[in-house]
Amino acid sequence: LVQLEEECYKYHSSMTRCWEELIQCNADILSYFKDAIRDHDRSISAKTCPTSILPRKPLFSDFKDCMML
Repeated sequence: LVQLEEECYKYHSSMTRCWEELIQCNADILSYFKDAIRDHDRSISAKTCPTSILPRKPLFSDFKDCMML
């Protein structure tokens, strides 16, 4: 029974350490992505962003003209 208890303790300690390392790895990755997004947001200027998502001239006007012929 003592040996089983020792094995259980070792397994629990090992799993706890692995989970803590995984959580720390996840936190490191999250921090990296937050920094990357923050740097990306700081480097974008308003001049490079489009003023509108939609084009000024409809894209399918030529296609519609071809279909009417």
